[in-house]
Parts: sequence; C-alpha cells; structure tokens
Amino acid sequence: MTNIIIIGAGISGLAAARELQSNGFKVTVLEGRNRIGGRINTDRTLGLPVDLGASWIHGINNNPIGKLAQEFQVPILLTDWDNWMIYNSNNGQPLKEKELQKSVWLYAQIMEQLKSLKDHIDHDISVSEAIKIIIEGKDIEPEQKNILKWYFNLHLVEDATDLENLSLREWWQWDETRVINGNDYLVVDGYDQIIQKLAKGIDIQLQQKVIEIEYNNKGVSIKTDRGTFEGDAAVVTLTLGVLKSGTVNFSPFLPDLKIAAINRLSMGVLNKIVLKFPKIFWPKDYHLIGYLSSNEKDFSHFLNLYKYTSTAVLVALTGGSFARSLEELSDREAGEKVMELLRNIYGNSIPNPEAIIRTKWAVDPFSFGSYSAIPVGAKKSDRAILAESISDRLFFAGEATSSQYPSTVHGAFLSGLREAENIRTKFQA
Repeated sequence: MTNIIIIGAGISGLAAARELQSNGFKVTVLEGRNRIGGRINTDRTLGLPVDLGASWIHGINNNPIGKLAQEFQVPILLTDWDNWMIYNSNNGQPLKEKELQKSVWLYAQIMEQLKSLKDHIDHDISVSEAIKIIIEGKDIEPEQKNILKWYFNLHLVEDATDLENLSLREWWQWDETRVINGNDYLVVDGYDQIIQKLAKGIDIQLQQKVIEIEYNNKGVSIKTDRGTFEGDAAVVTLTLGVLKSGTVNFSPFLPDLKIAAINRLSMGVLNKIVLKFPKIFWPKDYHLIGYLSSNEKDFSHFLNLYKYTSTAVLVALTGGSFARSLEELSDREAGEKVMELLRNIYGNSIPNPEAIIRTKWAVDPFSFGSYSAIPVGAKKSDRAILAESISDRLFFAGEATSSQYPSTVHGAFLSGLREAENIRTKFQA
C-alpha cells in the first residue's frame, strides 16, 4: 500500500488525507500544534464559539465549503457588507446617508479607474500609489477623502497587507475559470465543526513539529522534534510564512525557481481583538460598525457578533502593518486602545469588557501570518510555481498555492484535492 505523509492538519492537509484514504492510500498526518485546523481556530472560552482565524465562507455559489456545511449540518448566516453604521471621528456621530452615498459613487468610480490603469502601466506599482495618482486629478473634499480612506481600509483588512505593498497589476488577476461567487456567510457555531468532521477516521499525529524534509527518487523521510516518519511521498501544506521563515529544512534544497517564488510572495496578517461586554451599547441590527479615525493607522472595522449570536461581542478586525504593531502590545494595552476608540463613539459611560481575546498570527510559529498576498514585483504565476511537485515525491498544497482562490478556505481545500488527484494519478497509473 502506498504510504503518504501529509504535513499539516489544516483544511488543505485534511482534504488531501480524506481523498487519498478513500482511494486506498495509507495516510499519516503530522501536525505541529496540539490541535487540528491550522489557521481555522475556534475559541469557546467566552461561552460562545468565536473563530480567531477563518470565519467566513467567501462566495456561497458552488463553494465546496458551503456544501460541506450543508452536508455536516453546520449553521451559517449571511454577512451583508453594505449593512454598516459608520461614525465620524470629529464628533462621534454617524455619517449621514447623503455623505455615504456620494462616497460610494466616488469609490466605485475610482475602482474602475484602478482597473483601467493597471492595463496601461509599463511597470508594476502599488495599489496605494495608483490610488494617489487617480485622486490627485480629482477635487475631493477632506471629509470625502476620509470616507474613501475607510473604504480602502476594508481592502487592507481583506488583503491583510498594506495597500503600499500590494501589486496593482496582480490585484484583480483572478483565474478566468473562477465559478465560486456570491455572498459571504459566517460560520456562526464555529468553523472547527467542519474541521472535526473532515478529520474523522484519519491518522493524525499532533505535536509533531516538522524540522526537516528529506526526499529522493525512492521516497521521503520527515523528521519532527519527536521522531522520523518514512513514506513514498509527502504533501507539504506548510504556510507561505513558514516556508519563508526557513524553520523547516529541505534536503536537498528546494529548486531555485520555487525558492524565488517563495521569496517574492508575501504573507499578510489579519488580527482580531474580541471583546465581550456585560451588555450591548451599540446599534444591534448592523453587521458592521465603522469608524473614521483621524490617525493614519487605527481601528476602523468591528464585526457585530450580537447580530449573529445575541451576545454582546464586538470583534475588531485589523490588517497589515497596524495588525502587526498591535502584537507588540500587552493584552491590557491592546484592550485599552480599542476601548479608547469605542468611548470616542459611545461615551465614557460604556462598560468595560468582561473578557478580551486577541490573535497574534504574525508571530505564530506554525503560520507566521494569516494568508498570502502578491506584493509589487511578484506575479500570480509565482503561486503556480509554489504548487509544482518535486520529483513526484513532494507535493505542495495550501491557499498560497491556489491561483484561482488564494487566501481562502475553499482555495486551501481545493488545493488539497488537487494534490490528492496528482498523487493518485502518479502512483496508481
């Protein structure tokens, strides 16, 4: 029986393991953490499930994760990204509908110009630089500029990378065969329900931190901090952040082309600060609470979990360099920073949180970030290079290897199925 070692019990590794095992392969999954799921991590210490990593099914139409949620009877609820209350930093008052509508129109216009500009530049520039070029030619009031900055901060959080670093040329370079689209749905009772059901019946070895991957034309030898595992081939689902860190040795070294692609791509950071309060003091019916900060980098988006759970919980969503900077603060300092902003909006009489949970994905030794991005100078083709197998012994999966659906759970899941099929084809041909 062909023996396959899978490195990582995130959703790409579990997808590959499940598919290979169902096709008659012997499968062992090595996971460095003391839990499965990888960047899917559901916390229940607040008395309700809160996802500290992946939270949404992005695009419900034809999405395999949506189908799994249905199959496993995992409840999901729509998130309406247009259902928000945005507050002005000057007086803590909600923005007027007229101001918002004008900004929505202006934002849509700029987005169209960005798409046009990327096709007419002779060298790659950042998304931020492109925005400045377009805005310089417009007469925009200061208030409108602040609102536009807030809209583009949505992308900062979504891409987990500062717009100063994102490639304009590759920002919209999605594969034309993409069929997953539609609205986003929050997995309200915890993404780990999907993970646990995917993992059922699979041999998973926890707390096996991989330190070296040896491979030759006969097979693979995977060394962890607790032992050595031999196999005919391996599926490597290490995050781009881990591959960039050099904390796992490859023997022989990875091909130069793959190393160059790893170096060109970047790892973004999306961090969350989850605050549970004794009572709700914000508008309960909005999906999103926004804030136009006067600071260059600040909190700007809060997910209103009360809308989904009827529990007084706000989740501050932060991305890029600001998210990284928060990791240097203590829990108390990070909490105070959020509360200062909330008091600017709702007054000093609001209650302090009963509990705070925060994430530090940038320093997590099993991820070193949240998900991949394409900076200036990199290309979508770097993802394809990252996905290439080596000598029919090492196969690579994970969201960073997906050209169609990078930075998503479904992209990671499909990449695991892709490599399972590649192994099946090569070893059962």
